[in-house]
Amino acid sequence: MGRNKSNLVVGLTTFNHEFLNISISGLKRVAKNVTLVIFNDNPCRKLRHRDIRRMGFRGNAHIINTDENIGHMRARIAILRYIEKSKIHADWFMFANDDDIVSNTRVPCVSDDNFAVMGNAIVIKSRLLDALRVMQNPTDFTVDGVDTVQVAPNVCMAGTFIRTKYLIEYAAFVDSVIDDVLDIITDVPFHIPTDLIMWNGFIEFMRKKYPNMRPIYMNQINYIMIKINGTRHANADQCTGMVNKFLGFFENI
Repeated sequence: MGRNKSNLVVGLTTFNHEFLNISISGLKRVAKNVTLVIFNDNPCRKLRHRDIRRMGFRGNAHIINTDENIGHMRARIAILRYIEKSKIHADWFMFANDDDIVSNTRVPCVSDDNFAVMGNAIVIKSRLLDALRVMQNPTDFTVDGVDTVQVAPNVCMAGTFIRTKYLIEYAAFVDSVIDDVLDIITDVPFHIPTDLIMWNGFIEFMRKKYPNMRPIYMNQINYIMIKINGTRHANADQCTGMVNKFLGFFENI
């Protein structure tokens, strides 16, 4: 495989391919600015480049199909290991979910001491019409605090610009303890807060290995989340418990 050059790689995980119509609607507008890597976590349904092309994406795309369903966290780790192995070179990386929209791919110029650039996110909470509008135009929304809200800052892996080389190091570490990680995130009766767990783990990883580096916040909208389904999410205590257990793996770095 040739050596690909891009300033930003967007890593998407997907299971229900229909959701890609949401995420690709945003990425097709910025296809020349990004390299797209998709991990298809649905072993029963292969994803092909022609599928992505039909959705309108004409840029550089890589697709990883799997023989088994491995879950959101392991899929994200697999994307980063793939980037390393395939020598896909980019200074910055952003995770995205298949049912969300990346609205900004222009990485701000920041100090070398900043390992991540956090921004804001828009959350579409209840109306399908609002979701359809932002799919056509990611600036076509009105923050009313009820159906559409703004999260500032967006404290998540998804929608945050992160320096690729440090994420790859982080992925290698998490992969080394993945069996223990699976013990705390498997067979729980709620949606796993993967973004929150991975972000807090990454902050702890960087604090231990690179104590002089910091994330930085920019007041700009980078990401739009579509949250109009009835998924049962973990409550605050459950989230805190899972995050604390995950952080325990970083004590001996």
